[in-house]
Amino acid sequence: MAEAVKENNNYIRIPYEFLSKGLTAAALLILGKIFTFSNISNKQDSVCRSSFRRFAQDFRLSERQIARKVKELKGEKVVVQDKSLNTCAAYTYAGEKCGKSFIRSDLYLYQKEFEIHGEGKRYLTLSEILVLSLIWTHCNNPETGKYTGSIRGMAKLLGLSPSTVQRCIEVLKRANLIICETKAPNGSRWSAYRVNEKHLKTAEREYKNSAQKEGYVDPKIAALDAQSEREHFYSVAKRRAEAPAEQAKERLRTDERYREAEQRYNMLMPKIGTYAAFGQTEELKKAKGEQKRWAAVMAERMNAMNISPADLRPRYRCVKCSDTGFRPNGQMCDCYPKGGRR
Repeated sequence: MAEAVKENNNYIRIPYEFLSKGLTAAALLILGKIFTFSNISNKQDSVCRSSFRRFAQDFRLSERQIARKVKELKGEKVVVQDKSLNTCAAYTYAGEKCGKSFIRSDLYLYQKEFEIHGEGKRYLTLSEILVLSLIWTHCNNPETGKYTGSIRGMAKLLGLSPSTVQRCIEVLKRANLIICETKAPNGSRWSAYRVNEKHLKTAEREYKNSAQKEGYVDPKIAALDAQSEREHFYSVAKRRAEAPAEQAKERLRTDERYREAEQRYNMLMPKIGTYAAFGQTEELKKAKGEQKRWAAVMAERMNAMNISPADLRPRYRCVKCSDTGFRPNGQMCDCYPKGGRR
C-alpha cells in the first residue's frame, strides 16, 4: 500500500518541464504539489494525500476549481488518483521524468496579505506568486544571485501572456517584494530583478505568528486570477494556431533562392508606398512589375518545397477574434469556453 506522506513541507517544487505543458497557473500549482509529495527523498511509494478542500486552502481557490483542474491533469495522464484510502484521495505524479531544475514556491505566499502601494492590503494572485517564485529561485542560485530576462521571455517560460507578466512585475514592485536593478526600455529587452529578501522573511514570520482565514477566497483576487487564466487561454491558443505557419516560413527561409526573393519583395514595399503617395506613375508601375517577378520566384520555390499559401496562414480556432479574445470592434469575444478548458 502506498505510504501517506505528511504534508509538512513549506514549499512546492515546479519542474521547468511543467512550464511547457500549456497549463494554467492553478493546474501548474496543483501538479507541482502532487509532484513534490510524490517525490519525497528516501521514501519509496510516496504519494500526495490531499482533499479538494486542502488543495483549495493551500492555493486560495474554490473546491470546484480544484476538482476541474484535477480532472484535467488526470485526463492528461500526468496524475494518478488512488481512492482506496478511507480519509481522502492519494495522488501520484505519473508524467515524464523531470530534471533537477525547478522553481521553488513557498506556500505561505498564497496565505499572506501584502501591502501594495496604491491598492492597500491584499493577497497576491497565482500569476503574481509564480512570477515572484521564478525570480526568487534565480536569486537563490549563488552563480547568478538575480533573475535576468525580458518580459516576453518570462511570459513564454511561465506560459502567461506578456501583459499579465508586466502587470505582475508592477504589482510586485509596488509591494516592495522585488527590486528592478536595470530596466529595459521595452518588453523584448532584458532587465535584472532581485527579491527583497528581508521583506519576504519578515512577511513569513508574520504569517507564522498570525491566524489566517482558511478557505476564504477574496473576490477581487478571484477576478484577477480569472483574467490571468483567460489571457493564458488565448495566449496558448494563438501560439498553437500560429506555430505551423511559422514552421512553414522557417522551412522556406532555409532555401537560399526563396530567402533572396522574399527580401527583394519586402524591400520594394516602402518604395511602392512612396511612389503611390507622390503620384510617380512610371516608377510605381516599374516597382510593381519587379515585385510581381519576385513573387513568382517565391511561388515557384514554395511549389518545389510542397508548401502552399494556406500553409503560411495561421489556423485560428476562432475566426471572429483570431484567438486574441477580442473582436476588431474591441468587444470581448464569446468563444472563451466555460472554465477556460480547451
